[in-house]
Amino acid sequence: MEWLGEVPSHWTVTGLKRAFSIAGGSTPKSDIEDYWGGDIPWITPGDLSKLSTKFISDTARKITASGLASCAASLSPAGSIVISTRAPIGSLAVTEIGASTNQGCKTLVVKDGVSATFGYYALSIATEQLNVRGKGSTFLEISADDLGAFALPFPPQSEQIAIAAFLDRETAKIDALIEEQRRLIALLKEKRQAVISHAVTKGLDPHAPLKDSGIEWLGEVPAHWTVTKFSRAIAFQEGPGIMAADFREEGIPLMRVAGASGRWASLDGCNYLDPEKVATRWKHFRLELGDLIISGSASMGTVCEVGAEAVGAVPYTGLIRLTPVDGATTRDFVRAVVGSSMFFTQIDLLKAGATIQHFGPTHLRQMIIALPPLAEQAAISSHVDKLNSRCSDLMQEAEQTIALLNERRAALISAAVTGKIDVRASAKVLPFPIERARARGLVGTEIIERSAGQPTFGRVKFQKVVFLAEGHVGISELEGSYLREAAGPLDRALIDDMESGAHRLAGIERDQPGGSGTTNTYRLGPERRAHRQELADWLGPDRTAKLDKLITDFADLSTRGAEAVATLYGVWNDALAEGASPSDDEIINGFLNDWHNEKRKKFRASDLPEWLGWMRRHGIVPNGSGPKSARQIGALL
Repeated sequence: MEWLGEVPSHWTVTGLKRAFSIAGGSTPKSDIEDYWGGDIPWITPGDLSKLSTKFISDTARKITASGLASCAASLSPAGSIVISTRAPIGSLAVTEIGASTNQGCKTLVVKDGVSATFGYYALSIATEQLNVRGKGSTFLEISADDLGAFALPFPPQSEQIAIAAFLDRETAKIDALIEEQRRLIALLKEKRQAVISHAVTKGLDPHAPLKDSGIEWLGEVPAHWTVTKFSRAIAFQEGPGIMAADFREEGIPLMRVAGASGRWASLDGCNYLDPEKVATRWKHFRLELGDLIISGSASMGTVCEVGAEAVGAVPYTGLIRLTPVDGATTRDFVRAVVGSSMFFTQIDLLKAGATIQHFGPTHLRQMIIALPPLAEQAAISSHVDKLNSRCSDLMQEAEQTIALLNERRAALISAAVTGKIDVRASAKVLPFPIERARARGLVGTEIIERSAGQPTFGRVKFQKVVFLAEGHVGISELEGSYLREAAGPLDRALIDDMESGAHRLAGIERDQPGGSGTTNTYRLGPERRAHRQELADWLGPDRTAKLDKLITDFADLSTRGAEAVATLYGVWNDALAEGASPSDDEIINGFLNDWHNEKRKKFRASDLPEWLGWMRRHGIVPNGSGPKSARQIGALL
């Protein structure tokens, strides 16, 4: 088969009907209440398309036993594969409990010698091929016969299990990196919104005298600002209501709501109007260069500007043109205000209780604005522009990283399920996510039990040893997502998980004998060293020895020294991962100026060569393969 390419000679390429029993689905009558609201999951293509994991255990709707018996649906066992066979074709999941489906899905019940998880991964790369086989004029559907005849490669069952275990582990790592980038994007959006909102309500001078605005939700504003009606500072005009009968194949563009979703106004998907009718009825609505457009149903921060493409177009109803009032506001300040919480807090208050959750001129007339002098508006606008540019660059970088990771994920699955890589030697792993929780608990127990007697060992030092256990020792199963915090690389959720695991495994307790805000210490439990054999079996001799040496090397370090070493390692490793070969001066500069603004208060450049030398003497030198640290958003912005 051309799309599969070559597969190992001892594998079998066979139709799905030889590896699975294929069952169809059905829908009980919707008007009979006794058929619905039971405890039998009823899977639809919609349920499959919303999944973020390969497993399904719950559905939007459930049916009763009588509902199941009333139609052609069947109850398939846990561990079956459910695949959507109507558009969209190819969404799939492995069932964790017995389940039924509607007629838009087929269930593949595994036969002897077949791994459901391997089947899932193999089918996940076949979506395009399955859609090619779909038929239908209204919507595409692949029949049970065509699905049964669809061929996939199947190695012996032991290899299927090994491949599935390998892909569980490796895709989990990639998924964790993708989720880290998504969290970064969310943090950037949240921080950007907070900074903009503060700038347009409090200004840029933290020492400026304040006055009560007289408005509860707004609070205090700079004393020299004016609180006035929105309409006195910003003119607005909603697009006209135009009937479909006025649409033409060509003429003056009618900009649709979808055209206001980006930075610049777009005419994609627009309709057209008769030029003569526009001249007599809608001429005053035509857009001019630089106009700002918002949608009455827009999300916070979505303000588009009219560029050359959209000049002369007529905005449709639901689109609102905003224009600064001469002498009161500037265009860039209007953009900042409309993208802030000052604007949308009022919109939400005015829409409260309304059936239709859109806003328009009626709402804008009731709103207020805190208005600084024009010169200060220009300074605020410049500040917001720089912030937006920085955030956009970081978000674009994160989106590109996500795209590359998704490509890597798909390529890895394809190579594994077609035999292009042999994973049998690397498949001795515990099932994810149990593996990660167990791994964290085992490593956390080892570090704490070996270090708890040191006078300098507390939670901060524990965090730094954990970071190096993953980065330097190579215990990638910890799957940390490390932020560039003031005290060095840190994943708070990871540390919490490791402490919880150490408590479960060995009865270890974290304590703060001096009270809140003081050093954390650890009290060991009665089951000491009971974990060591399992840890050694899992890590293997090389990683066990490296972890042992790391813990021994860190024993004599102060907390400050541990912070210095872990942070230097993070800066150095990140640079190597990006293809650079940094000098010591560049590493030190990154430590002081690109990690966190607190670093310059705690360390001097002259302090750090000593720690770089210590790292080299103890062999704690990165190679670019460890986890990358994520910028701490507050420190950047």
